[in-house]
Amino acid sequence: LGVKLTRLSKEQADYIDVSQDGPFKPEHYRY
Repeated sequence: LGVKLTRLSKEQADYIDVSQDGPFKPEHYRY
């Protein structure tokens, strides 16, 4: 796919609803 394994794919980023560059936890998980 030509995507770096250290980066989320666009589909994964859309699925978990976060930025591809992070932060990787959604807002409601913040302290």
